[in-house]
Amino acid sequence: MKRTVTIVLSLIAFLLVLASLAVSVKRHANVSEVYRRYKDRDNLSVAFVKDYRIGDSITVDVTTITAPDSASWENLQREMNQSENMIKRRRELANEGRYQLANYYCEIGHPEHHITYDEGRCWLVFLNFTEKTIYIFHITSHEQAFKIQESKIKEIYNNA
Repeated sequence: MKRTVTIVLSLIAFLLVLASLAVSVKRHANVSEVYRRYKDRDNLSVAFVKDYRIGDSITVDVTTITAPDSASWENLQREMNQSENMIKRRRELANEGRYQLANYYCEIGHPEHHITYDEGRCWLVFLNFTEKTIYIFHITSHEQAFKIQESKIKEIYNNA
């Protein structure tokens, strides 16, 4: 009898471990490769939002990367292949208290690779210099890109 109870308890413990492992694997499968690449960096805060709502009917996945300080922010911009002249100019504008955004399209999964728009084959990246945050929108259509850009333009006007 004792042996049967021990076997049953061991089986239950084993099944709980398997269930926990399955949940962990599923959670990591639902994040972007960019999230996985940056998540363990001590000098950055990285998040992934599934189905972020843009307007009434559009949702996109978004990965965000936030730097805690100016030095980390400038290094992150360099990793995203921003020019030294632009980094310097944006630093000056930030010091003047100016709200700034910049955007570009990137190769899917590689925000450091700037490309021209290619339907279904690129993501939209926004750099928010006030927040020291990069937003990587996992777009699949021109309509999504347009709505995001429209939303960000309103953000600029609301913060001007």
